[in-house]
Amino acid sequence: MWKGFSIFKSQVDVNNRQIKMEDERVAFESAKVTDIYVLQTILKKVYGKSPWSNTIFWIELTKKQNGLYLKVLDRNKTVGFVGVRVEGSDAHITNIAVLPDCQNQGFGKQLLEQAEKFALSKDCLTLSLEVKKSNVQAITLYKKFGFFENGVKPKYYKEDEEDAIDMVYVLEEIK
Repeated sequence: MWKGFSIFKSQVDVNNRQIKMEDERVAFESAKVTDIYVLQTILKKVYGKSPWSNTIFWIELTKKQNGLYLKVLDRNKTVGFVGVRVEGSDAHITNIAVLPDCQNQGFGKQLLEQAEKFALSKDCLTLSLEVKKSNVQAITLYKKFGFFENGVKPKYYKEDEEDAIDMVYVLEEIK
């Protein structure tokens, strides 16, 4: 799947789909069905519980042709992940999470950068996501990255009926 992914500035090992970054302690790896437990654990540590079932993760992880699930590893430990699904000319971030004790270290930004590169490789025009209105830290990160608020989805999150902020990032060619 990563073959021909020349837009990554890092070394790609096609056999195990690992992307080594300039910082030797950080790597990105394609998530597999066997990673569902790890992804669920991260979501539970970030949000208190996972909004997704194992079945939903399984479906997402097996639809690779129009999506991407990427783990970020710090010293070989999975500390976060991003999920992206291509829907027409939009690449929608379905999930992005970084362990609480690893936040504010640049992992979220790096995951967004990888999502952006993937979206560009699929000829998408936009990158989108929803975020809880109360998640000020994430909203700040997304705005710094270049996302803008596109509207509000009332009572979007079923567990607490919290509103979601719909955010969009207009993609441009990476120079």
